[in-house]
Amino acid sequence: YGLSKDSAVEIAAQAMAGSAALLLAEREAGTIPAQLIDRVTSPGGTTIAGLLAAEEGGLSSALVGAVDASIHADSHLG
Repeated sequence: YGLSKDSAVEIAAQAMAGSAALLLAEREAGTIPAQLIDRVTSPGGTTIAGLLAAEEGGLSSALVGAVDASIHADSHLG
């Protein structure tokens, strides 16, 4: 996409850090993720397009699977 690898990593990391900070701050205020998504996306916009693509690609299931695998591995470390 015309970006260097370093720039792409920096942009992705900053986007994730900003999203995480916003989610944590909003959680303190009692906002659930679905409400936050509704507030920060526009119908047909770039953010919702990315979120939908991530969900269609199985991101939620992959994250749950990763947490489950970590918990399972931890239980065997004793």
